[in-house]
Amino acid sequence: MPRPAFRIATLALSALALAATSARAEEKSPALPRDFRSWMHVRSMVVTDADHGMYGFHEVYANPQALKVLRSEARTPRFPEGSTFVVSIYEVVTKDGMTSAGQKRRDVVQVKDSKATATGGWRFAAFEPSGKRIAVDQATCFSCHSAAKDSDSVFATFTR
Repeated sequence: MPRPAFRIATLALSALALAATSARAEEKSPALPRDFRSWMHVRSMVVTDADHGMYGFHEVYANPQALKVLRSEARTPRFPEGSTFVVSIYEVVTKDGMTSAGQKRRDVVQVKDSKATATGGWRFAAFEPSGKRIAVDQATCFSCHSAAKDSDSVFATFTR
């Protein structure tokens, strides 16, 4: 039977390893750009199914690199490194026959990073309205975005 000091040391090392792994995952997960509301607003849409993981009123913003590709009207767009989309997701409010955005639910981020080979060259993140990071599984995000393979895993289009 291991001695108590040995077990404590083993637990401490395990905790450090877990923290290091978690920190590396955080490093790979993109930050929420502070200035994204100054980017071009490219699309609004509503996911009305309350059981859907992305339920809500969506406001989509694209940084200059992403916007250039969206405006190009390429049939099979390929986004350059650093292309970033931020989607602000709000509650869906319907009143007096009008549907609009209510209280913010979260912000989600999609950033082109060629080193993210397991997720088609994209990294994903989510944030509470307060800015606190929400844990997301990169593979789960990508499994949905892979349906948009003809547009480099991007659902957004430029609203003209």
